[in-house]
Amino acid sequence: MLEEIRYRWELRKYLKAQRALYRAYEDLPLEEDENADVSPRRGARFELAYQTEATDYFRSKYLIEKAYRYHMPLPKDGESWIQPRGAPEPFLTTEAAQKLRADIRAEQKAEWDYWANRLTLVLALIGSIFGVLAYFKK
Repeated sequence: MLEEIRYRWELRKYLKAQRALYRAYEDLPLEEDENADVSPRRGARFELAYQTEATDYFRSKYLIEKAYRYHMPLPKDGESWIQPRGAPEPFLTTEAAQKLRADIRAEQKAEWDYWANRLTLVLALIGSIFGVLAYFKK
């Protein structure tokens, strides 16, 4: 539970930085020569692309950790992974991340259902015991 909150908080920071870079990029004036080597708009575009990759890498790393925790298989095909320049290691594509996230949620639901059924059984037994004790106490 705390890990999920920590992840959401950190993801919020990444998305906030990405949104700020996008706004800064949109506020820059358009130039006649977009192919210039030194351009503030081009530099902002590269920064925005880098921030997007950092966000995707962070999300992918979290999903991979959860997949290991639930003993889920990771995609092995090359189409599911991206290795951009400057990234420390490859990360999942959007489609592969969505599929892995759905698989993890299904596994979490199955685990929750397992423990919810056991808890219901224990509470029913405790209630039955108290009912029998109350009946014989009269």
